[in-house]
Amino acid sequence: MKVLFSCGGTGGHIYPALAIAEKFPDCFFIGSSRLEKTLVPQAGHRFYEIPASCRIDWKIPAGFWQSLRIISKENPDIILATGGYATAPVLLAAKLLGKKIYLQEQNVLPGRVNRCLSHLAARVFVAFAGAAKYFPRGKSVATGNPVRADISAAQYSVSAPHILAFGGSLAAQSINRAVLGLSGYPAGLIHLDGTNYSHNMAEIYARSRLCICRAGATTLAELAALGMPAILAPYPYAANDHQTVNARYFAERGAAVIIPDKDLTPDTLQKTLQKIDNPVVLAQMSAQMKALGSADAAERIYNYIRAAETVC
Repeated sequence: MKVLFSCGGTGGHIYPALAIAEKFPDCFFIGSSRLEKTLVPQAGHRFYEIPASCRIDWKIPAGFWQSLRIISKENPDIILATGGYATAPVLLAAKLLGKKIYLQEQNVLPGRVNRCLSHLAARVFVAFAGAAKYFPRGKSVATGNPVRADISAAQYSVSAPHILAFGGSLAAQSINRAVLGLSGYPAGLIHLDGTNYSHNMAEIYARSRLCICRAGATTLAELAALGMPAILAPYPYAANDHQTVNARYFAERGAAVIIPDKDLTPDTLQKTLQKIDNPVVLAQMSAQMKALGSADAAERIYNYIRAAETVC
């Protein structure tokens, strides 16, 4: 089975696609010139770049026509898109060519492209059951969020020597300012500030006992697979404030603590660290975080597609 993956923009859309692609030996990707252009080839997959834009401009029809040519040439059996505006022209071209489409949605509150184009899909794989209400009735399948195998295999410990701080694949100035302003605490901080992006997060996670981060769905899925507690500062300008919705889901279940971005300062961060950075509290939060994880989500999606396409 030959699979076309389409994803775009940020690691939150790209990493789930890469996690699922680990299960399909014959696959390729279409995306934009953003982060996927780097991450997909690094993972060993063929990548086609198309023009893409979140605005109505010439890039949308250009991306559509290029997608038509690529899909006609490659002739994939199915298309699996994980979100981002770069996927819209790909999905429209795929539908015009009569290809079967699957979507994967990472967030509690689904992204705009997936919501708008879900009527084109045979199925939508959702990370959270509550997301199903945003899609056509009967199309959603709850699978959890796919996590790469190397991260799923990492081991979490409350006695790990480090605290990890990062702002996602595009970094976060508010997290950087708060972390850099800490007065000598904590020792052993690993700070990914955007100038030192890591391609080996599994190794960094394995050395960390607590994470200070945004509330993107893929980051949360990775933390949940590991059982790593978190201090979450949701990005307030995310579409429909979906990161706050994600963060509340985890905080209400005792897996994380929220500091709103407007309140994130060295002082509020230090006080929160002093409150939760001890083995007893971390162990309690870790158990709750682990309960929200789906380490086998990629396998579930693969098995569903394989069974469905075998029947067809």
